[in-house]
Amino acid sequence: MGSLAVVLVLGPLRPWLAPPPVAGLNARLAADGRLLGHLPYPEAPANTLVSFGPGQQLRREAASALLAMQSAAAAEGVQLTVLSAFRSPAVQRQLFFEVGAQRSQRPEERARVSAPPGFSEHGTGFAVDLGDGRAPHTNLSTSFASTQAFAWLKANAVRFHFALSFPANNRQGVSYEPWHWRFEGSTEALRLFEPAHRLSKALS
Repeated sequence: MGSLAVVLVLGPLRPWLAPPPVAGLNARLAADGRLLGHLPYPEAPANTLVSFGPGQQLRREAASALLAMQSAAAAEGVQLTVLSAFRSPAVQRQLFFEVGAQRSQRPEERARVSAPPGFSEHGTGFAVDLGDGRAPHTNLSTSFASTQAFAWLKANAVRFHFALSFPANNRQGVSYEPWHWRFEGSTEALRLFEPAHRLSKALS
């Protein structure tokens, strides 16, 4: 009797067999690619980023649009301040893991307010956190939604190709972030955020 040869053809690893996508985080990707609600995003190439303020960088087209938006707001007596712009995966890792540990937050809890590294819109160089310069006590708080700055953004941000990323009761399951806006005014930005738009439409 001849020997029996068995040939195994291995395809892509099943999600439950593949290693976790983020080291130190025991969480798996969902079928649509999300990790704890957040979609994956590549880091913006360094040569696409420009500085527009102390320690603040964005993609060139996003920075230009943001400065124009700030100028238009100022002309109407509104002071838009930038709290955060581009963040590298290393910085995002610190915000997710270290700050989460300081606040005794489980990963699932932390993910509602901060994306894991590699899954943050800030890494694309197209996203910013905005505040009201006349109401700094509302920074990074849902109370920002009651400010003059937020009211102005709701009425005017679309003219500068900025959109609110995480509105109340968003389908990604991320906490309401009235301060977090993303630029969608370039082909590359539209390509990167197309999965988020598709997800929103599919689940609406």
